[in-house]
Amino acid sequence: MKDQDNRTSELCKFLMGLKFDDIPESTLERTKDLLLDHLGVALLSSQLPWTRIVREQMRLSSGRAESTVYGCNQKMDRRAAALINGTAAHGIELDDTHNASFSHPGAVVIATAMSVAEAEGRSGRELLASIVAGYEAQGRAGAAASGALGRGFHPTAAAGVFGATAACAHLGAMESSSLESAFGLAASAASGVMQFAEDPEGNMIKRLHGGLPAMNGILMAELAKAGFKGPRAALDGRFGFVSVFGGGGDCMRITRDLGRVWEIDQISVKLYACCRHFHSAIDALRACLREAQVSSDDIEWIDVFLTPIALDGRLQYRPKSVMAAQYSLPYAMAATVLLDPQNPSSFSEEAVARPALVGLMDRVRGHADQLLEKYLPEQFPANVCVSLRDGRKFSRMLPDSIGTPGFPLDRDGVVSKFDSLVGKSADHDWGTQLKEEVLSIDRAPDLSRLTKILRRASFADV
Repeated sequence: MKDQDNRTSELCKFLMGLKFDDIPESTLERTKDLLLDHLGVALLSSQLPWTRIVREQMRLSSGRAESTVYGCNQKMDRRAAALINGTAAHGIELDDTHNASFSHPGAVVIATAMSVAEAEGRSGRELLASIVAGYEAQGRAGAAASGALGRGFHPTAAAGVFGATAACAHLGAMESSSLESAFGLAASAASGVMQFAEDPEGNMIKRLHGGLPAMNGILMAELAKAGFKGPRAALDGRFGFVSVFGGGGDCMRITRDLGRVWEIDQISVKLYACCRHFHSAIDALRACLREAQVSSDDIEWIDVFLTPIALDGRLQYRPKSVMAAQYSLPYAMAATVLLDPQNPSSFSEEAVARPALVGLMDRVRGHADQLLEKYLPEQFPANVCVSLRDGRKFSRMLPDSIGTPGFPLDRDGVVSKFDSLVGKSADHDWGTQLKEEVLSIDRAPDLSRLTKILRRASFADV
């Protein structure tokens, strides 16, 4: 492959040349919003079973105490901290999403950048620039290989390793050739299959898909920096990531509009702790309910029209676990009517067993509408019709949900979400201090103040 045809090399040169001052101010401010959102989500999830298990196992084998573990007064080595914090951030289905790659960059990239920046004593400006670099890498690699999801790969785990590798390499001021070598290693560390969505009995592996690529990305960057060589063109080569994982994909997407369109500006902030494909349907249903002003007993049918991919494996009428509920369209619709879909506890094991929810789920019908596919992947549309027993109908079509680039959540909205998540903290001043530190992180000489606040966090079981 000629150098001029190597889009992996072109991306690596851009990422390793990226400086804080090259990034638009609005993009940097958005990065702060996403950092705050990431921390709020991860802290709420820090005491859930999957996070606890990973934290305890890593505690037994962790090396140097150099990077903060969210939600507890403890440090571990950077890889262990990234694994734990990435798992926590992806642990309640509320972490940010990138439509074009069908992935969750924040859980992976920010967990990586936070652990490495703290360990290396980097500044807040360096942290923010590395996060932007990581989102670029994960978003572009994942978007180029967007067919990976249809082949059974989980995009967050598969493409996430490139985001983590890039963030770590950026903080380590690596040469672009070393990052390309690291990407060559990362391509063999890319992993993650969607079988978790097929198991209604409850499994935890999807949670780990935020932590594994974070840990692996750090390792791949460190190995490359130490001289361990990886193959070139790992993204766009004949047997590269885009071809193998994406089934061919669009290698042009790796560098399209590089430096002009920032992937981190294309991020959606999730308001509901369930599958991203359902969010437009939830917003549409809520709009119908506001207009109808009726109780659940008045509802005869809730018909939901989604893209075929959004319905694939997501019509479970008797979910038996948190994961199954989060991936069940009938449950998400019933919870929207009877509970608060913005409260993560609405998808708890206790909520799943409620008889009223079970009864309403049977009145939810999902329909695959191929006409909605024209919106993908930039938008995730939904069309909802609520039929009442008295014969009236209320319908609403939405091209995408609140919190997406087309219908963005501003800083006040992000802060409001954060406040609702950290409201379980025993220290009422703690959340305010964390918000102030995050939103002024570009003036911080290092992360010591921020991480000290994070280690003070104290959460009840959720």
